[in-house]
This record gives sequence, structure tokens and C-alpha cells, in this order.
Amino acid sequence: MKYKKLSALLWAAGMISIAACTTTSAPQNSDLADRWSALRIAEPKTHPRDAAQKLGVSEAELVATNVGKGVTRLQDGGKTYKAVYDRLYELGQIKSITRNDNAVLERVGTVTKAKLNDEGRVIPGTGFAGGPIDLRFGTDNWRSAFAVVQPGREGKISRSLQFFDVHGNAVNKIYLDNEAGVAVFDKLIADFKAADQFAGLKVDRAPTKVIKKPNGEVDVKELRASWDELTDVHEFPRLLKDLGITREQALDLIGRDAAYRINAQSVQTLLNSASNQAQPIMVFVSNLGMTQIFSGTVKKVKATDEWFNVLDPDFNLHLRQAGIDHGWVVKRPAKDGMITSVEFYDANGEQVVNFFSRRDRNKEESALWRSIVASLARV
Repeated sequence: MKYKKLSALLWAAGMISIAACTTTSAPQNSDLADRWSALRIAEPKTHPRDAAQKLGVSEAELVATNVGKGVTRLQDGGKTYKAVYDRLYELGQIKSITRNDNAVLERVGTVTKAKLNDEGRVIPGTGFAGGPIDLRFGTDNWRSAFAVVQPGREGKISRSLQFFDVHGNAVNKIYLDNEAGVAVFDKLIADFKAADQFAGLKVDRAPTKVIKKPNGEVDVKELRASWDELTDVHEFPRLLKDLGITREQALDLIGRDAAYRINAQSVQTLLNSASNQAQPIMVFVSNLGMTQIFSGTVKKVKATDEWFNVLDPDFNLHLRQAGIDHGWVVKRPAKDGMITSVEFYDANGEQVVNFFSRRDRNKEESALWRSIVASLARV
């Protein structure tokens, strides 16, 4: 079984077997470029991520084949990636896209220059913390970055900055969404262009196994006691790490009063109800190197072919229906009252998308949100 996406949470918790990780390189670059060209002709609407799967390589390797032909390799390293993002406010309106195998979150907006508090942390509402484009970074797992200029829709030129993890999977893509920012975009490329513009790329093969502690070895009493002591949802990853268990394992063992399974179709019920009742929500889509968050109300909800979508002017969410196997309703204690999330997973136990109620700081989630969640079908 090919392991396509790792939860940043599980990686951080140290529950990924890295023994199977080896470095692999792309096939002869010219051969790959020819095969991708042929695939684009045969299937012009195929997304690069899906094309990469069909060709047996990563998306980053496909992008690299076009270095020098509309693609510019950017400098590598966490400091460089941070420096690039610190300057994205200069571009004006942009579109940020974060995806995993079964979910895509697209958000259009502008970013203000990041401001730091006395502790050196970004003040919410500035930079990429809590604004229209809300991102959480895991750049330790990033490997490569490219600027891509290519023909887009309706004869327009598409300009984007694309960032990939150690396995060659896209962690985030930033598209310029205004003509006034073209000169700034070009300046960014010039400032961060790598000295060597080579087309080959090496990636690490993804781990194939999650080491899971047997349920019988989990101290459920300690799990419950630690759970009851939670004061913030951000403490949950630490709990998992301390106990050495996976996220779904914790949900399965904690007890039905705190977490219970729901069916895959509940994601449609949830989004339709939130739309019809104007319930503000938070949507989290994550991969190995990035989490992107949307906060607000959703309006146009629609199924198209294999996808279930939110299609609003500045926010799109695309969920591959066949990729969602089941969900969980999770109730965690916090200092401001119980926090209820709704999480959906694929058949391999990889999280696809996570939903919360949008609420004001230091206030409880709404009764409407709890009513919507209570209506979801248990399994």
C-alpha cells in the first residue's frame, strides 16, 4: 500500500516508522518530461498531483522537469521559506491552496505584514495568523520550492510559488491574484532564485507503516485523566505524544461520551446544515508541512462528480467523496467550556478534514453548532 500523506500531528508525536525511508530520485529527467507531456495531451484536465501518481513519481519531480521553461527553482531551507512568506504581503491579493489526497482548501485574500508580541510570536490578525489566509507551518518537513509562470485560464498568465515536502508532495501553493503585483512577484523570484537551476530532484520515499501501540498496552485510565485535564485543544498533540498513541486510537479508547464515530456522509450533512443555518465554522485541511484554516460562514455547497464542494467567491473547499471513510465527533474540555470538533478520515486512518464552530475568544461554542453536530448519524 502506498502511503501518500502523513499527518503532521503523528509525525511530531514520533509514531512514524522511519526505517523504511530511503532517498529515491526521479527517472531520467527527459524521459519523465516526455511521459508527462504525453499524459497532458491525453488527459489535459488531470491535476499534477494525480498525474504524478499515474506516472509513479512525486508532483515536485514533475514540476522540476520544467525548470528553465517557466519554472524557477528557489533557494532551499527553512530560513529562506520563512523569508519568502514574510514578504508575501507585498503581493497584494493572493490565493493560498493547501491540500492532501482527499481535501483541497483554497482561500483568496490579502495579508498584512506580521507583527510580533513581546514573546516574539505573531500577533493574531497579522501575517498568516488568524487573517483571511490563516496558515500553520511545519517547514522542517519542506524540501523544495519553485516559482511557476505558465498559461492559465482564459488566456491569462498564472504565477505561483509552490512548496513541497521531503516526499515531493505539495504543502502549499501561493497564486498571485492581481495584475498590480506582477513586478513584486518578479522581484521575489529574483531575490530568492537558486544559484543552480537544475531539473533533477531527489525525494524521500514515504514511510509505509505507522507503529501503533496495541490497545491492550494503553493506560486508558491515564488517558482519561489527561483528557479531563485539557484546557485547550492545542494540548491534545502533547497528550498523544506523552502516551505514545495515535489520534484515532485515543478517540477509540476514550469513551463514547467524549468521542464517537459517524458515517462518511455526515460531512455533507454538516456543510449543508452550516450553510442553511448560517453557522460560522472553522475548517482545517492539513498535510505533512502545512495546516490551512478557514473561518466564517459558507454559502454555496454543491456536489460535482467525485467531489463535494463549497464554492464561495473567496473560499473553496473540495472533498473527494470516495476518499472519506468515516468521521468522529470529539468533545474535549477547555477553559471556556466543551469544544466539539467533527473530524473525517480516509480508510487508512489519515485525517482528511477537521471542523470546529467559529467562536469568539473566551466564549463557548454556539448551541446551534452543538445541535448540528448532534444530528449527524452515528455508526
